[in-house]
Amino acid sequence: LFGIGAVLQERDDYTTIRELVPGGPAQLSGKLAVGDRITGVGQGKDGAIKEVVGTRLDEVVQMIRGKKGSVVRLDILPADAGADGTPRVISLVRDKISLDKQAARKTVLSVKAGDATRKIGIITLPVFYE
Repeated sequence: LFGIGAVLQERDDYTTIRELVPGGPAQLSGKLAVGDRITGVGQGKDGAIKEVVGTRLDEVVQMIRGKKGSVVRLDILPADAGADGTPRVISLVRDKISLDKQAARKTVLSVKAGDATRKIGIITLPVFYE
């Protein structure tokens, strides 16, 4: 799967970012946040941006997905901006979305406490599962 690493949902005719996939281009860029609304999608560094307000979610997802290393430009209305707020254009390079980075991981550490050595388990949850 190649894309930007964002889980999208449709809300009030807007394609809205529901969550960012850990390690995905969207999360690593720091340019997107949960709740941001996508109002347009453009292909390549200078392709025309097509308005997507009112467009079906599956159609928007297909526009955002593409070949690894290719550029997609998104017209973003920030989560805290009203409907008449000023959108901003961001560019992201599509990459492989690895679901391994979302998986829970475990680590066991040996800790010395006085004369005894104890093992402590650590569980890392990059995302909370529903």
